[in-house]
Amino acid sequence: MTHSLIQLHRIRGFAILFIVSTMLADQYTKFWGRQHLIPGDTFVFLSGIVQVTIVENRGGFLGVVNNLPENIRFFLLYICVAILLLSCLFYLFFNNSQILKYALPLSCIIGGGMGNLIDRILNNGGVYDFVSIGLGPFRTGIFNLADVFILTGSFLLGYCMLHRDY
Repeated sequence: MTHSLIQLHRIRGFAILFIVSTMLADQYTKFWGRQHLIPGDTFVFLSGIVQVTIVENRGGFLGVVNNLPENIRFFLLYICVAILLLSCLFYLFFNNSQILKYALPLSCIIGGGMGNLIDRILNNGGVYDFVSIGLGPFRTGIFNLADVFILTGSFLLGYCMLHRDY
């Protein structure tokens, strides 16, 4: 086996481990939230910067597709997400020339996306969100760990695509 082939296998092994770890961490935090948080109760930390409250989200990231008909939501949140995740997996495992550059961003996106897709499948279309961050009048929507991984991976992917010399 050549040195570059061994490196490819190591990178792919890291990617698999990272994806599985991300999914497990996300599912654990959601399980913890469902077990310990009561809907409607809010816990405040760091002088209100971090708020924790459990909500069931049926409308995608920050509820962006809440008002769409059920069949369109299903198509966007199940079919399109599954196609996107499979495309990322395919790229990660069959594009040898760019694997080092895109392994971490794609692993973040796949792990987070799979975490939310699993949640959606197991909870009849709902994903549990529970964290909100804010400072003064500025506050995020309520999100979960999978959303953090998806956004982090998306920003890293954008950076990698814009910086071709990286």
